[in-house]
Amino acid sequence: MTVLRPHDDHASAPDAAAPAVSVVVPVLNGGSRLLSLLDAVARQRVDGEIEILLADSGSTDGCIRAAHGRVHGLRTFDVVGTYDHGRVRTALVEAARAPLVALLSQDAVPVGMTYLAALARALDEASAAGAYARQVPRAGADPLVRATLERWTPAGATVVLQRAPEGGLASLAPSDRMARARFDNVGSMVRREAVAALPFPSRPFGEDLAWGAAILEAGGALAYAPEAVVEHHHDPTLRETFDRHRVAHRQACSEFGLRSVPSLPAAAVAWAAGIPRDVRDGGPTWAVRGAPRRAAALLGQWLGGREGQR
Repeated sequence: MTVLRPHDDHASAPDAAAPAVSVVVPVLNGGSRLLSLLDAVARQRVDGEIEILLADSGSTDGCIRAAHGRVHGLRTFDVVGTYDHGRVRTALVEAARAPLVALLSQDAVPVGMTYLAALARALDEASAAGAYARQVPRAGADPLVRATLERWTPAGATVVLQRAPEGGLASLAPSDRMARARFDNVGSMVRREAVAALPFPSRPFGEDLAWGAAILEAGGALAYAPEAVVEHHHDPTLRETFDRHRVAHRQACSEFGLRSVPSLPAAAVAWAAGIPRDVRDGGPTWAVRGAPRRAAALLGQWLGGREGQR
């Protein structure tokens, strides 16, 4: 069971006028990145008020106290029970008072002053239940990380709408099915009513992708808004890289039927085939430095796919 318990006197304000946009963030020791996020939200230009809600999973770094010093009327909650990505985000959206709710990871910092407005414009299409943003890395990211993010959320000036084909997602090949359902809560905005009708599924990872698939199967649409940009990337250890890919590809197999690395020999072939791309993206030095990380990712993909078939 996962619930949010109000943490302060601002946790509910039934008599206040509804804001134009709510911004919700799950938090665990968010540190300075969380404060940068809050400062970036304060700079946003929207037609109306912005409210901010944080769901804290037991932070010990003082970030929640510091956040209250930064944001007037901040609404904070304690996560009670086992943390679940889908349930916590659903509860935050339910607690929000605006019809449009922006979701952010605690280390994803909006770029510029029109981030929220760009996501809101992407939802002008009546059938769009949610929109997600482009991600760019923080300063100092290595060239392989930069290239990966550019492929994941490419630059552009046009909103891209994703819908299910006439035969539903099942009519697509597994890789196309997963690509069509892409949604990313690192930086997104949803209609509160859409989440009320279809909550984020309970997941240890990938609740956004599972929700995207459910929205498309229900006849709705998803929007990619490349003009909305968040600064975000990870520098994971080899173990973290392995674990993340394992969990992600367990979901890819169990929910979309995709096994991108079906065997250990296939992992070895994929590892070798990736060398030219890494050379193009980062040069020979980074191709060598990135080789262990790519091996860890492929092994995680292989094991995750095996587990997803069971």
